[in-house]
Amino acid sequence: MSDGSGAPSVKIAEVQRLATALAARVRYAQLVGRPVYEAQIAALVGAARLMDEEKAPWPPMVEEVLTELARSIEGAVTVAADPPEEP
Repeated sequence: MSDGSGAPSVKIAEVQRLATALAARVRYAQLVGRPVYEAQIAALVGAARLMDEEKAPWPPMVEEVLTELARSIEGAVTVAADPPEEP
């Protein structure tokens, strides 16, 4: 994660901080019934991928929000894929 200069770890710490702040905004939007934008989800996923590449842990709030978003997307796809019931 670092070449000894400390710069990469400082940058990853900033990514973790910003991802946590974005995850908190997404969580708040969910709680108050506001929309969660695709750009927000994409930014969180991108940050998570960067942290994975650098072998840095995801902050708990980021993990919680991404897990919940994945479940809701998975559920929506399952519901959309189910054929309609016949009367």
